[in-house]
Order: sequence, then C-alpha cells, then structure tokens
Amino acid sequence: MHTAYDNNLYQIPGLSPDSDPANRVFEDTRYNAAYSSQPNTPSSGQLVYPTTTRTHHLHQGAPDEGSDEQAFGQSVALFMAGHDMQETLKQFVSSCLSHSRELRAEALQNQHRAVRHLHLQSEASALEAEAATWELLLHMYADTRKMYPAGTGGQQTAIKTVHHQVAEAVCKHPELLQCARVVTWLEALFRKSQDYQAEQEQGPRFNDQSGVWTDTLTALHRQDHNDSLVTELDPDATTRQRASLQRDSGRDEDALNAYLFEFVKAGRVSEAAETCAACGQPWRAASLLGGGPNGPLPLGPAADAQGQLKAMEKLAAEVEADSSIAGRSMWKWTCYQVAEAAAQHASHLSEASGKHEAAVYSTLAGHLHRILPVCHASADILWAYTRCWLESQVDQHLAKSSDKGDLAKGLRLGKDAVAATQRDHPEEVRRVVLDDVADFWPCSSLTEALPGSLEAVLEAAHHTAGAKAAADMEHWQLHQDIILQHFGALLSRFAEDGSTQESSSAAAMTDKQQAVRLRLGAHLGLALGYLPVPVPTTQAQLNIRSEEDIQADPDPDTPQLDSSDDLFLQETANQLLERYASHLIKTDQHTLVPLYACLMRIDKRRTLYASYLHDLTMHSLEHCWLAYRLAQDCFDKWRSGDVETGLELDRIVEQVMEEAFWRMQEGPNQWAASLRWLCFSDSTLQLAVRQANRVLRQLSLGGPAAMQAGLQFAFEAVGASEVLSAVLKDEAGSANLIAQHPHIGRECEELLVWQEFYQLDNLHTEIEVAWAEMDQEDDNQQDTLCELGQRYISHAIELCSSSMFNRIWAGQDSGYDSGSPGHKVQLWVAPAQEASTEAVLSGSSYSWIPSHQMPDFVTAVQAAVDACCVPGITAQVKEAEPHCQAAFITLTVSHAETDFGTEVQCLNALIKATVPVQPQPVLLRVVRMEGPDMCIGALAAMAAYPYTLLRAAQLRQLLLAETPSCGLGMNVGHEIIPLVAGHEADKSVGLTYYFTQQELKQLLETERLTELAIEQLQQGHLMQ
Repeated sequence: MHTAYDNNLYQIPGLSPDSDPANRVFEDTRYNAAYSSQPNTPSSGQLVYPTTTRTHHLHQGAPDEGSDEQAFGQSVALFMAGHDMQETLKQFVSSCLSHSRELRAEALQNQHRAVRHLHLQSEASALEAEAATWELLLHMYADTRKMYPAGTGGQQTAIKTVHHQVAEAVCKHPELLQCARVVTWLEALFRKSQDYQAEQEQGPRFNDQSGVWTDTLTALHRQDHNDSLVTELDPDATTRQRASLQRDSGRDEDALNAYLFEFVKAGRVSEAAETCAACGQPWRAASLLGGGPNGPLPLGPAADAQGQLKAMEKLAAEVEADSSIAGRSMWKWTCYQVAEAAAQHASHLSEASGKHEAAVYSTLAGHLHRILPVCHASADILWAYTRCWLESQVDQHLAKSSDKGDLAKGLRLGKDAVAATQRDHPEEVRRVVLDDVADFWPCSSLTEALPGSLEAVLEAAHHTAGAKAAADMEHWQLHQDIILQHFGALLSRFAEDGSTQESSSAAAMTDKQQAVRLRLGAHLGLALGYLPVPVPTTQAQLNIRSEEDIQADPDPDTPQLDSSDDLFLQETANQLLERYASHLIKTDQHTLVPLYACLMRIDKRRTLYASYLHDLTMHSLEHCWLAYRLAQDCFDKWRSGDVETGLELDRIVEQVMEEAFWRMQEGPNQWAASLRWLCFSDSTLQLAVRQANRVLRQLSLGGPAAMQAGLQFAFEAVGASEVLSAVLKDEAGSANLIAQHPHIGRECEELLVWQEFYQLDNLHTEIEVAWAEMDQEDDNQQDTLCELGQRYISHAIELCSSSMFNRIWAGQDSGYDSGSPGHKVQLWVAPAQEASTEAVLSGSSYSWIPSHQMPDFVTAVQAAVDACCVPGITAQVKEAEPHCQAAFITLTVSHAETDFGTEVQCLNALIKATVPVQPQPVLLRVVRMEGPDMCIGALAAMAAYPYTLLRAAQLRQLLLAETPSCGLGMNVGHEIIPLVAGHEADKSVGLTYYFTQQELKQLLETERLTELAIEQLQQGHLMQ
C-alpha cells in the first residue's frame, strides 16, 4: 500500500509515525566523550599519564548528548583507517536512520505530549532527509562501476538484444546516466521503506483470492446487482463495459494495485508480478513482464539481476520478430493504452479505484500525467519526473538508432492483436501503428509533456512538488545542487550560515539545528573531497588554496600546499571543517577533534589545533596529556593529505608555545603552563628545555606572581618529560643523563640552576607564611621559623658563592659575534603593584596600566629609560598592542659604540628603575623580553644575585631583631657582605657588578640594622 509521509521531503525506511517500538531493532553504540573530572579504573587500551599513579580517561556521556557527532566521528575514523568513502557514506546513512528510528519510537511514547511529540517527529524527519542526502552521494558519485546503474542488459550475445541496447544507450549518454543514478537513488529509498515495513509486519495483507473478484461473482450469481456492475469477469471487462466491480472487490482491487505500484516504484517489477500471480491474477503478471523480467529499463539491483539472465532465448524471440525494438515499442504502447483506459474508467465512474492501476502501467510506459495523481511526497514527484524522462529519452534513442524497415516489419506482427483491442476504430490503429513508424513510439503526447533536459526536469518537479506536496522543501535545493554538480554553491550556502548571525536563516534556527546543519555541511565538504566527482575547474572556490595563498605563492606545486587536493578541498570545505571542529571543542567532544583536524588544510589545522591546545593548557596535566596522545595517535596514523607524519604535532605545539609568548594579556601562569605541550614527547625535548629556560629567565624578572608561576606550572610541565624529570630529581645521576643527551647538556645545566633558584624562592614563601602565622609566645614556632631561615640563608650563600648563575648565559651567542653592526632588545613592562587584584596575585593576569593612564606611564618610562641609557644605546618607548596594556621598549644597541658588559649594566638599571608616576613612583615588572639569548640570560643573572642575597640579608636581620630567642647564630649569614664585595686582594671576584647602586645601598642598610641587632643580643647576654 502507498507509503504515508510525515511532512518530510524524503521518507526513509520504517520511519513512519506508526512504527511499533516493540519491533524496533536498534543497538545504540554511540557515545559522547567528555573529560572526566575524577579518575576511574582504566580499561584495556586507555591512555594513562606516565608520570603519575592516577589514571584518567574519557567517559561515555548520555546517549542523546552529541550522539550524532559521535556516530559520524566513528565513521570518519573508519574512513581514515580504510580510505573507503563509499563505506563511510553507508555508515552516515546508518547513523542517521538509527537515530531517527529511536526518535520515532520515543515520539510514539509521547503522543499525549503534543509539543514533545511534534518536536521528536521533526528531528526524526530532518535525520531522514539527511540520510537521503548521503544515499544520493552514494548513488551519484561513490559507485565508480562503468556500467552502473543500467548494467550490461544481460549476458553478452553475438547480436545485441533490446536490453543490451537500452543499457548501452544509458551508459553512453552522460545526461541519461546522471538521470539514471537519480532514479536509482530514489528507488533505493523506496525499497528501504518497503523492507522496513515488511520487517515491522506493517502494510496490507493479501491471499490467493485477493485478486479473483469473488464478491462480484457472487453478486452476479444472485442477480441482485445494479446496472453499473460488470456482467463479464475477464481482465478488460471493467474498461470495455465501462462498468464497475462489486464494492468489496473494487476495494481489494485498488489495494492490490496500490501495493503493486509501490513495487514498481521501487524498481521491483519481478516482485510485483510474483504478487499478482500469488493473488490470483497471472494475466496481470504476464502484462507486467512484457518488457522483461525486471522491467523495460532496469536500474540498480534490477539491472544486476538482468545481467545474470541468459539472453539466448530472448534473442531468438527477437530475431523471429525481425526487430528487437518492435516488441518493446508495442508492449509499451499497450501499457500506455491500458493506463489511459484505466484512468478514463476511474474518471467516468468518479472513483479513485483506477488511479493506481493507471499509475502502474504508466510507469512502465513513461506516462507522467497518469502517475502524478498518486504521488503525494516530493520524492514521489521527483521520481515520476525523472523516471518518465529517462524512459522517454531512451525510447527516442532506440527509435533513432533502429532501421525503420525492420521496425515496420516487426510491428505488422502485432497489428491484429492491437486492432482487436480497438474494435470500433481498426483503421486508426493501423494508421498509428503502420503508416508513421517513426512517430509511433514514444508518442508525441508523452514526449511533449516532459522538459528537454535533466535540469529542466528537476525544476519542473520542484514546481509541482511546491504546489502539490505538503512537505518540507528545505533539502530540495541541496539535492538538486548535488545532482547538477553545483558544489561551490552548495557548500557556500552552508558557509554563509556561520558568516553572519543576523541572516534570516540563521536567526530562524535553534542552536541545535545550527549544529546539525553545520555537521551536514562539514561532512558534505569532506565527502566531496574524496569522491570521484568531475568538478568544473572554472569555479574558483573549489580550490584548496585560498586567494591570499595564491597571491603569496603562485606556484601550484609548492610543497606547503598539496596541489593534488586542490580539486575538492576548497576554501569553503576547509572553513566548514574548521567551524565543525570548533563546535566539537565547545561541546567537549575531545576525542573527535583530531579526526577532523587531520582532514583540514595544513594552515587551518595548525591554527585551530594550536588554539585548542592553548585553551586546554590550564586544565589538569593529565587531561592535557590525554589530549596530546589522542592527537598524536590520529596524526601518526593518517597517511594522506598534508599531515607531516611523526612531526605534525611537534609543529603544532611549537606554535602553541610561540603564541603563548605573545598572548601577554593572560598572565604568567598560562605561558609557564604552555611548556607542558613540548614536554610530552622526546621529539621536542631540545626545544622543551630551551623554552623552559627562556620562560624561567623572564619569569624571574616578573615579580612574586611570575616567580610562583614558574615554580607551580613551569616545573610541573618539565616534570612531564621523563628525561628532564630524571635530570631534576636525580642529583647524583643527572650528570650521566646529561652526558647521554649532549645536545641538551648546557640547557639542562641551566635548568638545574633555575630549579635551585625557584626552590629557594619557594622556601622564602614558606617562611613568609610561617612568619604571618607565628605566635610570639610559642617557642616551638619560633624555633621552626629560625630553622627555615637558617636553611634559606645557607642555601642562598651557597648558590651565589658557587657562581651557578653564570651558567645561565655561558656558551650562548651574545649577538656581538655575528658580525652585524648592532642588535635590538625589546621589553614589555608593567608597573609592579604588589597589592593588586586577585587575578594579578594569582598569576592569571599582569598588573596593567588603565588606558587613560597609559600616555603618562609611557612618558615616565621613557624618562627612566633615557636616564639609564649610555652612548651606543638608544631607546624608544610606546604603548604596546591594545590587548596588552603595557609599555613597549625598544633598545637599539650599536656594537661599535658599546660592549656586552655595558649593555647588560644598562638593562639591569632599566628593569630596576623607579618610574615617577602619580600618585606615587612604582617599580617595573618585565612582562616579556625579546633579544639575544646571552643578553637575556645575563640580565636574569643580574636580577637573580641581588634578589637572592638581599632576601637572605633581610631575613637574617629580621630573625635577629624580631625573634632574639629563636637561637639563630650571630655568625649565620656573615658571608653575605664579603661575597658581594670580594676579597681585599681581588675585588673583581665579588658580585658588586650585578648590583645597582640602589641595591648596594639597600644591602648596606640591612647590614647596618643587622649589626645593631647583634649588638643588642650581645648586651643582653652580658647582662645575663
């Protein structure tokens, strides 16, 4: 029976609203991945972070949460593993239909909730239409068989049969072949609908008496019938007598014909004939098979079945008739006459019972006018137009290619039989059949009712469907673009959805609808990139290289842009994939992000993934490690496109680190934590330790919050590297490890220095906390504080007296040896406001200057810089980029007028200068610094020595003055002043060089207060 469609363009198998959920066969294997906030027991094959005992893995979310994205992602993963887009498209279809069935079943359970019921039906309809889109791509472009879908027409013989000629006509003409694939697609949809209804035991039921007209025979025997009842029961009685069957017989007859029409519409002519024979109408079965066991123009599975038939008996019959085409033409003309008679009979009796019979035979004849009355869905209408146009075109090709004499001779054999059907007008039949052979078939009344081209056919079908079918037409243009290969326009419409949020289409859609449409557009672009579609090269937007790329590099063979992909992976497709990957990131579907990143063009992939990893940086180290491994596994397995196997992720994490340097508005924590991406693999080990030192140098100049960021995040990141972690943890064996990796030996030595420095700073933080919490009456707390202070002072003196900070720049290029006339040093500085906001104190932001104060701050910094500069060094200060509210200092150093030592002294004075701003002067904090490595390293040492020793001296003075009973020895820390001043015999060995005059004054003042505290302690001892 004719399938009902629920306000949908293309109804797909078994998705009617009355589907029984009890019979539904569906196993939901989809999942939604999101990062688990709590560790769980890992299953086999899950990724575990190697430097911790805790395990973290992705958990499965609710089945309705991102289920379609996950299902499609699994299909894309299979494609990347097997490179078979045809199988991937089948997976897309299966995913849509599975979810649609689930929604339909849920809708049945919510029939009492009208809004919910309609919403579920609408979502199911959208999925069904999407499944039809993937089916269309499958039939139009995924099947590359030369003879698909018309086949060969049967086993080969010496002389071609009519089915051989039909198949050849379709395959030789591109437009006919294109239309044949459209028809095959639609008939495949109808077959799936039939199959699902059979699976669910839906639809009409027939028996061996359903077509026998038993009720009419009984009425005739009783002789109690009216004058409109037939008096004979042969197959043509109703049309010949223009009478009707008894009501029940007529109802059964129409139900059977409607059922047969569904078979014929699905390309199952043989099954329709079998149904006729089983229902007691073998005569109708014979009439249906007059054009062949699989119909006059079999396509798809019917053509495959036709190809298995033995053609010798068919050939013998055609040779005997003197023309293979004559019999086909006579049979189709007869079907046309039967359809007309049935339709006129139904119109004469004002009944609908004959419409389906007319539609069955009109399909065989290609008679559009008699098919449309029973077409209710847009898919039915499109099928009617394309099937009839294809039949007409093939018939015209056969008529032109056949010999007219042979055709006339063959037609004479059927003259008497044809004339017998028109007893009242034999001469008319003779004239039609014999006198004008060329115009006999297809008759002009059929050909003139059809457009002249496939594109015109689609437009006509669209117009008819829009006026007739109460269906959603949203997907019609999409399918028409796919059929006509308007791929640029197709993808552009999806791209435009995200280009402006104020467009009418975007405004009318919910967030979920926009996400669904984005998924469809992204996967369409992906599919078109890997299908053998003959894309017109005149469409500029179908080029993977953007306009900017082409202008910058007109060479199409450039290695940076793989020109082999230019045909399909156009700019629009990359934009859609990029937007879809961003959607996956926003919805926490992290397992899918690397899959789609692989399929992007190299520049978009690296930009998006670098931004993605940057946003993940402040998550836990375990989560970042898992994201890294997911990307690494995916990139290493994908062997196509422009992914650098084994190096792709290295390039991305390098970009993450470099971009983190320039994102100064995010504070020191983000920059320090970004080191973790370089530490997850040994392939980036050298860069990791070099960048770690770069970060630690500059954070040492940034104040307490920056120092804390280095200790908390930079060293945590370094610990993610097995090699670097071993170097830092195993003091005894670190030398051996460094020897095993000589290419990072110097960098590891510097890293050990920074570990000592930052650990010492952390010890000072502990002392500050203990001091703030200390009870003056508690001797134990004072003793603990004294022990911590003594440890800090001893370690500080040991660290500085060993000249360990000199390793920071040892062996590095200073920029003076390059032979250049000079170099530049760039600094971004902000005010050192210690009691600032929580964001500044926590390291998630820097202490910026408000916009209205920036001009005065820049002027003040310029004055301070000018005061520090010496001949050979010029400085310019200006406002930094708008997102970074800091002062930007550019120092130009002339190698001819100054030396390295002078330059460093100048920089040291500059970063420690006091800037005269209102309401009170402030010190500077270095946010970022660019320049020669040796210059930055030396400057870091210039800051580290005074920073460490001044703190030791101040701590010594406070402990002696404020906690005299703690037991701190009076001689602890007495080496500080001699260490800075040097020996009497050789002052050059001292550390005065690293101190500014202001710092030396501060140190001497602290020492003076310490001497006073010692005198007081000594007097106290004497009095006791």
